[in-house]
Amino acid sequence: MFNNIEKVHLGDDVTIAMSAYGNYQTTKYAIDAIFCSTQGDFELMLVNDCSPDDTLSLFLDTRDKYPHTKIISFDKNLEYSGSLNAILSHAAGDWILFLSNDIFITPAYLREIFHIARSNEEFGIVRGVSNFVDNGLKTHNKAIPDTINDWKGLSQFAETISSAFSGEYIFDRFLTGDAFLISRRVLDTIGTLDPLFYGYFADHDIGIRTRIAGYKLVLAQRAFALHMQSANFEYLPEREKQIKLELRFMRVCENWARFKLKYGLPIDQPYRGVADIPWDQLSSVNFNIAKHYCRPGDYTKYFL
Repeated sequence: MFNNIEKVHLGDDVTIAMSAYGNYQTTKYAIDAIFCSTQGDFELMLVNDCSPDDTLSLFLDTRDKYPHTKIISFDKNLEYSGSLNAILSHAAGDWILFLSNDIFITPAYLREIFHIARSNEEFGIVRGVSNFVDNGLKTHNKAIPDTINDWKGLSQFAETISSAFSGEYIFDRFLTGDAFLISRRVLDTIGTLDPLFYGYFADHDIGIRTRIAGYKLVLAQRAFALHMQSANFEYLPEREKQIKLELRFMRVCENWARFKLKYGLPIDQPYRGVADIPWDQLSSVNFNIAKHYCRPGDYTKYFL
């Protein structure tokens, strides 16, 4: 069963995008998973976030093999929010699938997430499930067998999940943006990321604005992708790892303060995790283009 899993055909109305700051080998596996899972003339966007290793060479090699590839390369590290904003600002597709460089997809993942996204025009952002999603929700986190040790085993596992219960979904209250599919309709309505946020909370903010604009955040319960938890930390030498973790904590604190100011939360409210944030309340206001639309950025000078 599942010995001959067909690739999913995606046309030029789809952009698949990935950003990376270093971690060459994991990024290569993630790109390989894309080409093992899909075929067609989809646009591939790769963002090199000022990587200190040979990641840019990997992206250039990918473009040599797949001519529908566009490369953005920053001369300084702009973090998750800068990379994602460049993608959303310049992607050509009517559907933009963003993948972190430690996410490995499969044909089953693509079939499920696109099937659900295209089934209802109110479904603005769709994400799948994984073995690790840092929101901690049981609905999003699915354990995988210890026996999976290659992409073939992963793809067969994903097929097993999707085959019997294809099309199952629930609505999300907020977006966890490590991997998600967003429609052009949403971007035309709310724009891209709010530059107020640097690194963290940018995904939560665009999720709120998506809901305010009348679109749904959807969890495709049978779209499974593997997340290599901590892969973007564990490859580093111990001292560099510690510095990156400390910077991450600082960024979370900075952006939590910005998030509270933007959404009128008590300034002294500590961050206790996503479960403590009143998502429905924040998303229940009327859409106001002056408040909820963020103009796309211009990153053309970084294109190679």
